[in-house]
Amino acid sequence: MLCTPIRYGAILYDPARISHPLDEDFDVNRLIEAGRLLAVGHGRGKVWFVSAREAEGSWVLRHYRRGGLLARLVRDRYLWCGGEATRAFRELRLLAALERLDLPAARPVAARYERSWLGYRADLLTLAIPDTQSLAALIDKPRDLPFWRVIGRTLRRFHSAGIYHADLNAHNVLIDGQGTVYLVDFDRGAQRTPGAWCNANISRLHRSINKLRAKQGAQVSSADWSALLDGYAEPLSEPSR
Repeated sequence: MLCTPIRYGAILYDPARISHPLDEDFDVNRLIEAGRLLAVGHGRGKVWFVSAREAEGSWVLRHYRRGGLLARLVRDRYLWCGGEATRAFRELRLLAALERLDLPAARPVAARYERSWLGYRADLLTLAIPDTQSLAALIDKPRDLPFWRVIGRTLRRFHSAGIYHADLNAHNVLIDGQGTVYLVDFDRGAQRTPGAWCNANISRLHRSINKLRAKQGAQVSSADWSALLDGYAEPLSEPSR
């Protein structure tokens, strides 16, 4: 990873994916003016799909925003504690670690912070994962048990590598056309020693699925969830690296 200063902030980036990051790569209005905006994604938070400037394919741009009651007062500003402590830089470095571990997650491109008085705003660019839908979008119809076991095995891979996801919900689990499962949105995530937090992660996903079942009539049975847990309990075919 390389870091380049900008006016009022800095950009951390992977030089293998972007050789010269620019402010405009993080500015939605300028991306629209340049004709680079491809689509807008809506889940638990808005993201923008934009054409990659230096290569084929597309990037996902996410602007960090607060949730909960505090968002009414400071929607997208965070307390400044140093560049490496910014949420964007921390997430980008964690994504780089996930790539080294060959775990199925979004690949890092660049992160930016902009300082303002005692606070900062931040943005993140990752490679778009093609041909995917969220688990939240897929469970409106019944799914077979192997579908759920694959999700469980994928979660076990992350947990065995000590990867903590701070908001593991059905919107942050993606599945592509070949059935590969990805985890996305590692804001506030970390690498730590496996422990009780692993079960808490699984429980968080279960609550998310139950909410979808209650609100949207998601087709999820107790047998489906048991299949996910069975997949999670299966020995890994390869040790986490």
